[in-house]
Amino acid sequence: NIFTYADLTVDTQKRTVYRNHIEIPLIPKEFTILEHLIRNQGIVISREQLENRIWNYEYSGSSNNIDVYMSRLRKKIDGDFSVKLIHTIRGVGWVLRENETSAT
Repeated sequence: NIFTYADLTVDTQKRTVYRNHIEIPLIPKEFTILEHLIRNQGIVISREQLENRIWNYEYSGSSNNIDVYMSRLRKKIDGDFSVKLIHTIRGVGWVLRENETSAT
């Protein structure tokens, strides 16, 4: 129930997140996204996979909901830290990685 990556710890049972031993409060959808990323660390997760995971149905059409949640999540998880963990792989999706040379 506890996943750790670099200095990030996610407890899926208690629904708590810590980075460098500092608790980071997340809203439920942010937590679900982060949980999916940490369970699949190092694997690029597509927009469609996240939409299906968060809203639990096949999503059709375009929406910036995922972009909004990812932006908020990045600010909370990476904002105050020099090492960024959440990376965008342009045209593909997002990945939880410590070092990323071709992402933003």
